[in-house]
Amino acid sequence: MAAMAVTAFTQGTVVVHDPTKQWPMPKLSTAEQAILDKALLAVRRTVPKDICDQEPEAAGVARGAFTRPGSRQMITFYQICQTGNGLGWVGLILSEGDKVIGNYVADSGWTVGVQTVPDIDRNGLDEFVLAYGGGIHQGEGGVGVDVMQFVSGAPKGIGWYQAEKFDESENVTVWKLTARPGKSPVFYKQRFTGNGQKYKPAGAPAITKLRKAYGAFERVK
Repeated sequence: MAAMAVTAFTQGTVVVHDPTKQWPMPKLSTAEQAILDKALLAVRRTVPKDICDQEPEAAGVARGAFTRPGSRQMITFYQICQTGNGLGWVGLILSEGDKVIGNYVADSGWTVGVQTVPDIDRNGLDEFVLAYGGGIHQGEGGVGVDVMQFVSGAPKGIGWYQAEKFDESENVTVWKLTARPGKSPVFYKQRFTGNGQKYKPAGAPAITKLRKAYGAFERVK
């Protein structure tokens, strides 16, 4: 009976982020890499090499309609540099075809990945998630995820939640985030435990409120 109640409670939800599954490896075509390289020329004027002297590295790409319904756009999320444990500069490029339509940077942390979230607020545009990680610090580390959307052509945070937590014992706790779509989406979080490869549920989905988004992006001019 309890299982039936949980199913009814979360019926009609969509997955926002599932940390029990591996992030897809970024695959950039020659044309897509050229878009990234072109955007980086402008980024270097905002984040010069005396701040970040490392080579930028793509963390992932996501495809969807982010600023215009029915469009075919791509987000490229990449690391500009790492400046400390969980600290660093990141970049976000929005492109359509062979044109860069948005170029942004943030002093936000270590990139993990990016994925599309299918229109959870029913406005005709897709949302996306950005994941940030950190190494072991005082025996613990983890991954935080920003749920994001484009508003007036710029990335804006909907909210943040902790998606993963791990320690030196190799025990890993993760939280799967789902949402019931609507003008004001309702979010649900479910806990899983495992070893980093396999996980099992450790609780039922429950309504949760997201915290203030972590990443604050500025447009590259």
